[in-house]
Amino acid sequence: MPLFYSPRLEKDSQNIFIHGDEYKHITKSRRKSVGDKIHLTNGKGILATGTITLIDENSLKIEILNSEEKTKTKPTIALAFSLLKKNNKLIVEKATELGITEFFPFISKRTIKKNYSEKLRLKLERVTIAAMKQSGSAFLPPVNPIINYSVLLPDLSPIYKPILAWEETKSKFISSALEETQKNICLIVGPEGGFSDKEIDYGKKHGADIVSLGNHILRAETAAIATSTYTIFHQISKNSNYY
Repeated sequence: MPLFYSPRLEKDSQNIFIHGDEYKHITKSRRKSVGDKIHLTNGKGILATGTITLIDENSLKIEILNSEEKTKTKPTIALAFSLLKKNNKLIVEKATELGITEFFPFISKRTIKKNYSEKLRLKLERVTIAAMKQSGSAFLPPVNPIINYSVLLPDLSPIYKPILAWEETKSKFISSALEETQKNICLIVGPEGGFSDKEIDYGKKHGADIVSLGNHILRAETAAIATSTYTIFHQISKNSNYY
């Protein structure tokens, strides 16, 4: 059964009204009608099942039949990525489906386009909603404001262990870095031209593990998705109930 998004949903909700894009998705795209059962999430861990009891021109009413609260397993895994000329939406979509819990888009020295606006962040946020629904997840990963790489790591370090993928290193592979940490993890992937030596030194200074993804040089979007995939499945291999 498809999953729909309602940020107003609470664990003790009895009825929910849905408007806007999600109303159109339910009634127009999915052609749901009165009496149909649907699944809902608030993106914060609540999953619910309800019955549509009313549809009018601009909204619909859902009677909640049951709900449950999911708990995020630890460690959580975030992704920081340098914005690309193209394929930013692809990165966020696939990483959300895989289970990345938070996004930190940033601008680095070799980022091709520098003048990204809040409009892009909002677009990426909408992509995460669609991907969360597609994957049946109860958690919506936040897309943080776009920042410069120079301030990224000080913000991350108190919360996450930074693991930075760099094509020039062969001394340590990502598997080793994952085995060595029990903290929440933030994967960091650079732009099309890669990180500069100075940016790598900056990363080391702020506690980042600099790791290799293998013998092949990957496109930036491939590196972001591959790194997310490997890390998520590494956690699943240790905990089959990883959510």
